[in-house]
Amino acid sequence: MRLKVNGQEVEVQEGTLLLEITDPPHLCYHPHTETRGLCRLCLVEVDGRLLPACATQAQEGMEVRTDTEDLRSLRRTLLEWLALTTDLSQAPSLLDLLKAHQGQPQRWGSVSLSRREREPIRDNPFFLRDYAKCVNCRRCVDACGDGIMGVYALTLEGRGLMAHPTTPLDRPLPETPCVFCGNCIQVCPTGALRPLSMEV
Repeated sequence: MRLKVNGQEVEVQEGTLLLEITDPPHLCYHPHTETRGLCRLCLVEVDGRLLPACATQAQEGMEVRTDTEDLRSLRRTLLEWLALTTDLSQAPSLLDLLKAHQGQPQRWGSVSLSRREREPIRDNPFFLRDYAKCVNCRRCVDACGDGIMGVYALTLEGRGLMAHPTTPLDRPLPETPCVFCGNCIQVCPTGALRPLSMEV
């Protein structure tokens, strides 16, 4: 099938995601999990509509734009709010994106709801759960569940900005089905889950 991306004709196979033929920034998408369309960083304009590139398949005759002024403004705002509400000190790629989009989180002032105040959880000898750094992409929950392992030692708790991964009934990890495989760490993009060997 043929479609246009930023004015250039592209030929792709059926079932191809727009993310595979464009290059918007993205956060929640990971090829080994089912997390799609959550963060909205990869939004592209398709025939005048905004659609997540990670969850939209290419179709014959589409006209896709990936870098309009409106899209840049939207991405800038999303990145600013992530920086305002979350500790991104372990996420250099997000900090680079914020800089590239000339983000200024301080222009929004302070916010009453923030993930930054959460204390790290050390309940096992292998890795730290530091939800102050969690952007709620849900990759870890999916990797632990349907995406990779199928053990469901992680789940999602809370709503809105304060939603975050945790264990069922908020139990210590050793009291869950966790097998400490490390897949959740591998897919985490922000250092919210990281090996204790990295801690000083």
